[in-house]
Amino acid sequence: MLTENDEILIGLLESIKKDDVNAFRDFFYLYQPGVFNFLFRYTSDSDNAKDLTQEAFIGFWQNRQKIDSSRNAIAYLYKIARNFAINQSVKNLRTRRLEDEDSLIGNSKESTYAEYDRVFLMDAFQKAVEKLPERCRATFVLSRYSGFDYAEIAEIMGVSLQTVKNQMNKAISTLKKFLAEYIN
Repeated sequence: MLTENDEILIGLLESIKKDDVNAFRDFFYLYQPGVFNFLFRYTSDSDNAKDLTQEAFIGFWQNRQKIDSSRNAIAYLYKIARNFAINQSVKNLRTRRLEDEDSLIGNSKESTYAEYDRVFLMDAFQKAVEKLPERCRATFVLSRYSGFDYAEIAEIMGVSLQTVKNQMNKAISTLKKFLAEYIN
C-alpha cells in the first residue's frame, strides 16, 4: 500500500516525464537539501557540492523520459549525484597531478631523479586507478581519496559491507599488479 508521500512522489514523477517544469521545481525543492548533504559528505566543499547538486538534477531532468515511477527514482537521483562526485574526484586528482608536474618542471635546477621518479610513479598510479573496473574504482576513490570508511561506502553505493571489503581487496590487488614494475 502506498503512503500519501509515495503518491505525491509518483504524481511529481509522472508530471516530470510529461515535461512539467513546475513539477520538476517542486521535486528539486523537496530533494535538493538531501542531495546537497550527500554530496557535501563526498566533497567537504560547499561550493563544489552545490555545483554537483545542480549537475545531478540537470542529469535527472535530461533523463526524465527514462524515469520509472514504479522503481526508486530517488535512488536513481542519488546514483546520478554519486557518479558526478566520483567523476569530480578523478578530475581533481588529474589536476593535482598536472600541478605537481608543472611545479617539478618549473624547479628544474632543484629537481632530482627522485622527484622525476615520484611524478612518473604518480602518473602511473593515476592511470592504474583509471583502469580499475568501475565499482572497484568507485570504492577505492571513496575510501582513499574521500576518506569514507567501509560502512559509509556501503551505504553510499547501496551494497553490503562485505562487498565493499571485497572490492577494496580487488582494487588493491589489481593496483599492485599494475604497479609491480615500479615497486620492485
